Amino acid sequence: MLLSLVRIASALNPDSVFHDPRDIFYVNQQAGEIRLKVSKGESNQAFLIVGASRWPMNIGYRDSQFDYYVANLTRFDSTLAYRFLLADGTDSLQLPPQGQFRALAPVLQVPEWSAGSIHYLINTDGFFNGDLTNDPTEKIEWRDKPADWVSYGGDIEGIIQKMDYITSLGPDNIILSPIFTAASNHKLNPRDYASIDPAYGDTIDLKRLIAAVHGAGKKIILSLVFTHTGIDFPAFSDIATNGRSSRYADWYRIKTWPADSSGLSYNTWRSDDRFPLFNLRNQALQNYLIGFVEYWAHFHLDGFYIGESEDIDQGFMKALYGYVKKKYPELLIITSDPHTRAGPNHDGCFSRQFTKLMLRYFVDKDISAPAFDSIIRNMLFFGPAQVNCANIVGFHDYSKRIGMLADRSLCKVMYAFAFTFCGSPMVFYGDEIGMTDCTPLNWGSFSWNTDQQDVELLNAIRSLIRIRKENPQLKDRYFYTLYVDDVKKVYAYDRGGIIVVLNSGPSQSFVELPAWDGTYRDLMNGLKYTAFDQKLKLSVDPLSFRILKREI
Repeated sequence: MLLSLVRIASALNPDSVFHDPRDIFYVNQQAGEIRLKVSKGESNQAFLIVGASRWPMNIGYRDSQFDYYVANLTRFDSTLAYRFLLADGTDSLQLPPQGQFRALAPVLQVPEWSAGSIHYLINTDGFFNGDLTNDPTEKIEWRDKPADWVSYGGDIEGIIQKMDYITSLGPDNIILSPIFTAASNHKLNPRDYASIDPAYGDTIDLKRLIAAVHGAGKKIILSLVFTHTGIDFPAFSDIATNGRSSRYADWYRIKTWPADSSGLSYNTWRSDDRFPLFNLRNQALQNYLIGFVEYWAHFHLDGFYIGESEDIDQGFMKALYGYVKKKYPELLIITSDPHTRAGPNHDGCFSRQFTKLMLRYFVDKDISAPAFDSIIRNMLFFGPAQVNCANIVGFHDYSKRIGMLADRSLCKVMYAFAFTFCGSPMVFYGDEIGMTDCTPLNWGSFSWNTDQQDVELLNAIRSLIRIRKENPQLKDRYFYTLYVDDVKKVYAYDRGGIIVVLNSGPSQSFVELPAWDGTYRDLMNGLKYTAFDQKLKLSVDPLSFRILKREI
């Protein structure tokens, strides 16, 4: 019998067992996972039965109320029929009591090339000025301090000319920040989704960049700001002129309709009136925006980052995602909203809340190590495994660079976490060389003079990129906590046989970790450590890390 939420009556507590074959949390076909939720302490064994085969289920997560059992299979499809067997020491229970479940959860088919891949995010204006003939009238000199939204003159041609540098850094993908026509250097206030800002170039330049990126064996992802526009966007201008009678009146989140446009009140991004928020529940607006995804997909881009607001409408994302995946299954769709339980609506997200969590633990130190560990394990367990691998892990902020918040040593520890954690690590242009110039929405110009670069930090990030590429288990979904010490700020975890130890505290720390016997090599410096009696003992200097791999 198939139910949206199954409650089983037996010698076990009638309300103790939960399984929903139509929910991706319980049935994840691409990840090969089937889960069962059992009230805490009700059962000490659970098995998944498929035909004549029986798999023991392990407890993948526990909270104060439930034990979550997990069976890991190979990838399966909707033809899979299965049932469960539970035991509590004195009795057993089969469910469903008759018949079998069918895998009815929607398939979430994240492009395999994206799993754990490394992103390099470029804001075109501040990267490199490759074409002096298209510079805006108002601009500041390269390497001057950033000033509000004033341009530096960087362009698409500049990125093409610096492809050798990007290749030497080693990312798998480039994420291109918005490039559409807009009255700013950052282009986060678009006026037209159909045209590239003339200060950046044109569609021919974009095609040349895409060809150069693909020629270097990399992917390119374009940012589409579909959560808000500039006030000069034609639809919003029409509202400002015609008020409630505008044909676009429902395209934005208008709060009050005054007698004249000067008192128009509406919801905004970043509490800034220059960024009116779209009402993405409007069907006509949804179709309008999805049309631009179709248009830009024809340029052979490899993916899109959708939105900059974390309250992006899930209904809109579901419609966009369904349309894109039906026609272009290998296009990567990254969003700014971490929600997935409403059904497949993205391949991964760049959650600013997770960025804030990392800053709270490593920089502000106002969250304990056990709390940090608990939050990230909760996040990993309750997010689909394939989405966890595509989620962006980075320190990009709208108004600050990581180099403004942390010194070089702490930055290296934070990047060690990003490059060894589940997900897709991201480096924001210039952070790898220690740039600190930044004002809100203007992140400064890249320092191409090597004398002005933090070469030690750059080399460390290059090494971390190399380590991630050479060890595919770091791109996988498995994460096991090994050691948590809040007093010393030491945190250690296992990533498929690679042990990572992070010391973000001010003192040297001695740790003892569970490990298979044998010799372990630090992948950053080649130093070797030996584990005896399934214990690995080592010291970790303050503000440093170890990435240890067992030698076979």
